[in-house]
This record gives sequence, C-alpha cells and structure tokens, in this order.
Amino acid sequence: MTAAALRRLEDLRNAYGRDCGREKLALLRRLEHARLGSARELERLHEQLLFLRAYPDDSRVLARVRRLLMRFARRPDLRAQRDALENTGIAGTAIRFPFFWPGARWLSRRWPGRIALDRLDRAADRAIAKLLGAERRLGGFGALDRIRRRGITDAVQFIRLVEAMPGNARAKEAFYDAIEPVIELHSGRGTPNRTLAAHGDGPTSWQRKPLDRARPDLAAELRRPPRRVRRVTAREGERLLDLARAAMATRSRDLDAFAYGDPRAVRIVEDGGGLAFSLNGVIAERQLAHAAPYGALTLRNGVPLGYSQLDMAGRHAEISFNTFPTFRNGEAARIFARALALGWHVLGARRFSIEPYQLGRNNHEAIESGAWWFYYKFGFRPRAPEARLVLGRELARMRESPAHRSSAATLERLANWHLYLDPGRRR
Repeated sequence: MTAAALRRLEDLRNAYGRDCGREKLALLRRLEHARLGSARELERLHEQLLFLRAYPDDSRVLARVRRLLMRFARRPDLRAQRDALENTGIAGTAIRFPFFWPGARWLSRRWPGRIALDRLDRAADRAIAKLLGAERRLGGFGALDRIRRRGITDAVQFIRLVEAMPGNARAKEAFYDAIEPVIELHSGRGTPNRTLAAHGDGPTSWQRKPLDRARPDLAAELRRPPRRVRRVTAREGERLLDLARAAMATRSRDLDAFAYGDPRAVRIVEDGGGLAFSLNGVIAERQLAHAAPYGALTLRNGVPLGYSQLDMAGRHAEISFNTFPTFRNGEAARIFARALALGWHVLGARRFSIEPYQLGRNNHEAIESGAWWFYYKFGFRPRAPEARLVLGRELARMRESPAHRSSAATLERLANWHLYLDPGRRR
C-alpha cells in the first residue's frame, strides 16, 4: 500500500490542474505516518516533497509538504536508515566530503561543534603527522588530539593551525587543499541540509498546469528583461550566500563564486512566476585578472533549483549552468534561457560561451545528460575546425537516420572545445 502510494505520487510529478492537487494531498497524508521500508524509498519521498515545495498546486498541498519536510528528520524510518542516507543532504543525516579551504573555514565558523575529521582518511592522517612532526605510532589525528583543547574538534583545530601558518591567504589555501582532508558534518540545529533549504521572500506562485519542457524562443527571451532587480542588505546577502553554499555542500559540490561571494554585492533578480536568481559578485581579492565572476543561485518559490556562474570579460560571458537532479526533466530549458537573459540585461553580456567541462570533458554527468546537444539546440556553435568536422559528420548521420544518437565517445570528442553564441550576429 505504502509503496503504491509513493509510486503514484511520483507519477503525478508533472500533473497539475483538475483534481491533481486533491489526489496529491491524499497521498501525502497517507505517506506522512507510513513507515517506508528502505533508504531508497525515503529518498524518493524526500525528492517529491522538494519538488512540490518548489511547484505547489495550492496552499493545502504546500502546507502539507512543509509539515512533512519540517518533521522529516524525526521520522522513525529515517532514524533507522540514517547511515544508509549519508551524503544525501537530507536533514538528520551526515555529510562526508573533502571540502575545499573556503568551505571548510565556513563550516568551522558556523558549526564548529558539528565538524570532525574522518579518522579513516589515512592520507590526511599521514600528511598532518608530517606537518606536526608526530611520531608514526601517534599519527596526525593523535597529534591533533594531544594539542586541542576540550570542546574543540580535531577539524576545527587543524583549520586553525593552517590559518595561523605564515604566508598569504592563497598559500594557506593551497596547503590545505593539497592535504584535502575528508570532513564529517554531523547533523544538528541549523546545519546545512536540502530538506529545509529555502529563501522565504516573496509571494508563492502556484503551479496550475504541467511544467513547460519545451525549448523557448531564445531571441524572444533575450528581449524580455527580468521583472525586477533589487540590491539586498549585507545581512540578507550573507543569508543568501549561506543558502547557496549550503546548496552546494549538501550535494558534494563547490563553486568559487559562492565560496568567495561578497555579501555587499548581492542582488535578487525577480523573473516572475516564482522564479528568481540570487546574483552575487565576489570579494575583491578573488576577482580574476581576465574576467569578473558572478554566481547565480536559481530559486523557485525560494527553493534552490540549481546554479550558474557567469564570468564577464567585457561584453562576453562564459556561463556554467546546472540544474540539481531533483528538478531535472522540468523547466531546465526555460530557466537556462532566463539565465542568459539575466546576463544580457543585468550584466550587459552580448556574447556567450560554454567551456569544455560543462559540455562533458572529464564530466560523466554532462555526457550522460547530452549537455552538448542541449546547448547546440539553443544556437551555440563550435569554432574550432576539428569540432566543426566532427559536428558535420554527426549531422550527416542524423539526416540519414533521424533515430541516430551520438555515442559517448563522440560527445567526449565534441566536449574538447568551447561552444559560442553571438545572438546579434547573423548566421
């Protein structure tokens, strides 16, 4: 019965209108107190709740979803499956990840009592032992235990040692990242999680019809500016940056534009229909010599859906775009078009490019999703002769056989070169 209710809720993911909200509400009531039998079922329920939190049918569905999310960490079945749900970012579960230096420092400042070094990380143990001149039998972790005061975790002690080292900020960062210790973030009050992550700003936009998955007219989207752009206070900017950093940390990711974001340079770009972007610049010492980096956290009804980074060099924007897995197969094409419109109207971009990693170079996820063709269909094109040759052969195969799909090997070859878009240039 419970498994059937969960499957039905998943079937209704993109069903809106008529009695869909009423049926979802009945399923949510049934699942609220049900005991799910596996970690995978709990994660599936969690993802449906997040989706409905971002795309609610009506106020009753939203209220029930919020209630389930607020209580999710206290579910008896979650407590029973806590270890199996490690690294999911679900409230009440732990995260284990080799955070980079800015992320580690952020965690140590915000939740010093909730982070610890992973004692199974033997490489870090040896590196810390060498740093401290510790005896082999004691090891690095043992040496930290000897010098840290009561109430100070080993992770915080190590981070403070690196902070106190001679040298500039970049040298300390390079030193820490070379060791790359795995940090355990234990769940506690206010610690980063995906379950409750939201920016409570603005009215709720109800979803009355199925999500539009079609690729929009990019020229029309670029002509349409955001509804409103407003600067926020440094205090709200810090909260938004914390939301962005947490969105990355809970998904085992990192983004320099968020890690080094400037809370005094944060704007909310309101796009209508519940869609908004939290756009931030970076602190002065992390500005690039050749470009000005900006981070953009995508929000729908305040819920993080994904992120972008735009590196501005004059009128040219190199853009990285990502939709979190929970929200894929939804509005990714429309949101990407609106991210380009943000670059056009807010940052003054007139040309765009996509770098190879985003297309699939050393990025299995991008190859699996067919990212290269996603951008191609928006009008992005390669300039490198070798890439154009490979593309020409692929297009010829598609003309001969419309069912042809590019192999992973072909996509990996195409991903070796940038793609470019010049909307004002006639092709």
